[in-house]
Amino acid sequence: MRRVVQLAPLALFLLLLPAQCLAGGGSGGGRVVSIPLQRSFNRNNNILVARRQARARIARGKEMMQLAPDVDFDEDRHDIEPDFGQVRLTDATDTYYYGVISVGSPGQNFTVTFDTGSANMWIPGVRCTSKACLQHNRYDHDLSATYQPLNGPFAIQYGTGEVRGFTSQDTVRVGGITIKDQPFAETTSEDEVFEMPDTEFDGLFGLAFKSLASGGLVPPMTKMIQENLVDEPVFAFALSQGHRSFGELLIGGYNELHYKGDLRWMRVTRPKYWQVTMEGIWYGEGKFNLLSLSKDGDIGSIPLDLVTSTSTDGPIKDNWHRERAEDAAERDRKKARKKAKEGDDDLDLRKKYRNPPTDASPRLKKLVPTDSSGAGPETSAIMDTGTSFLLGDPNTIKLISRIIGADFRTGDMSCAHLSDLKSFWVSLGGYKFEIAPEHYVYRDSAKHTCSSAWVPSYDSPFWVLGDSFLRAYYAVFDMRDRKVGLAPINMPLRHF
Repeated sequence: MRRVVQLAPLALFLLLLPAQCLAGGGSGGGRVVSIPLQRSFNRNNNILVARRQARARIARGKEMMQLAPDVDFDEDRHDIEPDFGQVRLTDATDTYYYGVISVGSPGQNFTVTFDTGSANMWIPGVRCTSKACLQHNRYDHDLSATYQPLNGPFAIQYGTGEVRGFTSQDTVRVGGITIKDQPFAETTSEDEVFEMPDTEFDGLFGLAFKSLASGGLVPPMTKMIQENLVDEPVFAFALSQGHRSFGELLIGGYNELHYKGDLRWMRVTRPKYWQVTMEGIWYGEGKFNLLSLSKDGDIGSIPLDLVTSTSTDGPIKDNWHRERAEDAAERDRKKARKKAKEGDDDLDLRKKYRNPPTDASPRLKKLVPTDSSGAGPETSAIMDTGTSFLLGDPNTIKLISRIIGADFRTGDMSCAHLSDLKSFWVSLGGYKFEIAPEHYVYRDSAKHTCSSAWVPSYDSPFWVLGDSFLRAYYAVFDMRDRKVGLAPINMPLRHF
């Protein structure tokens, strides 16, 4: 908060007197009388001055930043002076979020998406002539007194497009935090996927671990921790829902008022992405793990009543059930023979945790198998604020699409039966989390269309839980202890 000095009345009067009136004694040159001045603060005046200055900055910045005309900065409903480390995020059609940073001295403002799925920071450079760059704010390092060249090549490929450029170093300000000598990239070319109106943000602000950074550049969050600019090596997201609503990124801590209950902490298994173990997916009250069922080669033959069954011990209803029952019986016979010879301490554990853990379950000490035999590979998921959807292996997504009546390839689905849909439950790090229909179905009220947020990924080694999942939870990312905490979000954050 900017402070305004208010002098005591006597001190202010003395400052206004001519210099000779401060001389003591007679006419003999006299001695100088020193009267100490005491600094006095008036909090109300400070707030008024700060808010007036903030309004002026917003009026100038909105035009300069070329924000979409329907972005609301109504000063009567939104905080103008955010708390230290707080960044306001604008929701763009529930598909991505962006906030404001400044780069250089004096600062040049940019909108960026804060991405936990990448570790680099980049903004369009003034030398970039791609259509995407020309539609956004571009950084001119010649105008910055704190710019330093690094001149390294930069190229990074995302799931939707590529950017290229070169590396630079300058002062970066985010949420009231000043990062000196922050390395980043100025782009010289950007793919068309970054063009308006599909992409309103100018650049990207990576929040993953340093091991993921391209070109060996130090990520901004890592730099803040190294320079002791934050109280804790932690940041937290509260994503809103609703076009042009506002969410929050808090750097240096988390806000306990933004979530309900307790945070469920999950260990990061590989400190590159924010990656945690994933034990399974269930639909409604169903007891069958969709990750296990989807391993069947003929996914279309799986009866949907099996998916929604509340019992794993139901009668054999058809050939599909009979074949799998026979396979399971044969596996059990082999395990029994093996146990008789060598012993198998994990057999009971696999049976015990075949179903999704409940909220009251203790944290699992061992990864729960994703198939009934326990022989399947470990499954994991990453928390990615830079991804809009829920990406997973095609077989499982094909089964999920059948369940909710969506087209597997396009995601299109009817809006007529949304009220009949149930929640999915995903087990992460031994805890069960709900994904409700309002989060996994996108509704376009203008076009009266609906589409699924479940998207097949053919080359990712893990599941990607993007904004469709994270909107339902307050997400805390701890870089020191390498863990992620989730708890149900406490407010819609349309106006905060």
